Amino acid sequence: MKVRGDDGSRRGEIDHATKGANELLDVLRHPQPSLSTLTSLLAASMVIVSLVVAAWLFSAQLERTQHDIQGQRIAALTQHIARLPEVRAALMASDSSTARPSAASPLANHIERLRRENGVDFIVVMRPDGLRLSHPDPARIGQSFQGGDERQALAGATYLSESRGSLGESLRSFAPVTLPSIADGKPAVIGAVAIGITLESLGRRLASEKRQLLLGLGVLMLFGTLGALGLARYLRRQLKGLEPVAIARLVEEHQAVLASLEEGIIVVDPTGRITLINAAAHGLLVPPLALGEMLDDGLPGTGMTEQLAGQSVAVPDAARRVSHGGQRLLVRCQLVRDGEQLMGGVLVLREHDRMQRLAEELTGVRRQAEALRASRHEFRNRLHVLSGLTYMGDLVGLREYLAVLVEHELPADTPAAEQIADPLLAGLLIGKHSEARERSIILTVELESALETEGERTHETNATPHLPVLESSLSHDLVSVIGNLLDNAFEALESERGGACKDTQEAPPRVTLSLMLESSTAPAEVQLLISVADNGPGMPPALLERAREAGVSSRGEGRGLGLALVHDIVTTRGGEWHLYSLPGGGTLVELALPCPQPSCPLLSESQRFSDQPDLGA
Repeated sequence: MKVRGDDGSRRGEIDHATKGANELLDVLRHPQPSLSTLTSLLAASMVIVSLVVAAWLFSAQLERTQHDIQGQRIAALTQHIARLPEVRAALMASDSSTARPSAASPLANHIERLRRENGVDFIVVMRPDGLRLSHPDPARIGQSFQGGDERQALAGATYLSESRGSLGESLRSFAPVTLPSIADGKPAVIGAVAIGITLESLGRRLASEKRQLLLGLGVLMLFGTLGALGLARYLRRQLKGLEPVAIARLVEEHQAVLASLEEGIIVVDPTGRITLINAAAHGLLVPPLALGEMLDDGLPGTGMTEQLAGQSVAVPDAARRVSHGGQRLLVRCQLVRDGEQLMGGVLVLREHDRMQRLAEELTGVRRQAEALRASRHEFRNRLHVLSGLTYMGDLVGLREYLAVLVEHELPADTPAAEQIADPLLAGLLIGKHSEARERSIILTVELESALETEGERTHETNATPHLPVLESSLSHDLVSVIGNLLDNAFEALESERGGACKDTQEAPPRVTLSLMLESSTAPAEVQLLISVADNGPGMPPALLERAREAGVSSRGEGRGLGLALVHDIVTTRGGEWHLYSLPGGGTLVELALPCPQPSCPLLSESQRFSDQPDLGA
């Protein structure tokens, strides 16, 4: 990966990355609470605060509810006891008697039994003068009622009140005991009934219910805390153990790296929907793609959808050519997995023409190195011959050998360069000739033209035919096409012979490259015909059927990309090509590529130049 921009922008990006790294180191040197700890504390605090507030609200509501329920209960019980015939009879008898009320009276025993059955603290039946006829404490029977809130009941009212009596603060219910009057028909009050529950007893009842409430809230708090811990562990596992500060730094560095990449990056989810596009991809794709869009809708033919569906297997370092908005791009797909789970895919985009130029620069350097190595071997061998002839003093032999070198043994690089005007193709063939000589292979190049000039063929027998300077992108593609075809032919011949030449009685290893320009049906185009033939071992039928697929090769893994690249280039340019091969009968590749009308046409006379290996040197 390369970094874009001038030195200033690069320095700024490096400074930014260095600053982020230093800040991350500071964070690591001064550890802060982990994400799981913070999450657990936050969740537990929220649960505890919520439950405490709920307990306070429930407690207040429970007190009010308990007070109302107990008041309604003792009010109903008071009215019921006030209507009992025994109570009325006892009050009427006590009113007419001057004797002091006794604790052993039937009424006192009956009222005490009712008190215990109904779970109240006291039930008092009193006369109109306030003297008690019943009480939980037998010693207080016959004494005056205490509290001062009984007067309204003796006047005929029914009500609830809170007051302090002989048993302490209590919630009391009063109801009068009446008899219908014979004179005017109005009820006459002959006494009253008071039933009470002390606030201490009411508090004990409330405390019991609060304990049950707090027990329930404690169980909820326990489960809430366990849930918070589980949530913290889940978040930590999802975040790969990273803390918030580290995540923030990683996001910043991630954005800085994506912005500095010259390659376009597109990330898709397992369904093929775009989730991320960097700035370089926006610049390469015109019109641009949008987040959330399906990749095949905006950029079809990348092969990413097939890989996500498991319908194809990606070949290492294999790239596809796609077109978008009239621009040719190289795309490479890579699936992203988390263990066995498919997370999505990453699509790397590169500008085809730029990558082609870079590849040609590297190829040119390699070709020159190969040519220099071959020339070095030849030059050293010839120096040995000259040295030997000089040492022996054989001037005649020395003179004859020098004549042969001058007239017959000059390399074919110079004629190749002179016959082909296009510099890229000329440089390619120079390197290929040197490589062929080193491998003891005869490489023959044939140039021919069938172009019409003013209605007639051009015939110049003394002219030297040459291939014109072609359009830049076509020239780049031809370097890849011809280079790959020749490499395949050389390797096929060398693998058959184990890197050595055949016996002299057999046909020597030979490769023939033919280039021809002819008129095309389009007025502004001509057609370039290319053929590469070798007398190698050929290909079996099973391999021939799949030879155009990437990664298919008889030479092991990591090979089989040459013919796939040729197929992509020819298909993209709207040409056609055919592959013929028989086991033991050699291989022939024929291509036809449309190209713009050249400015300097190829002369009609067909010539060929060949490079015979110097086996005796």
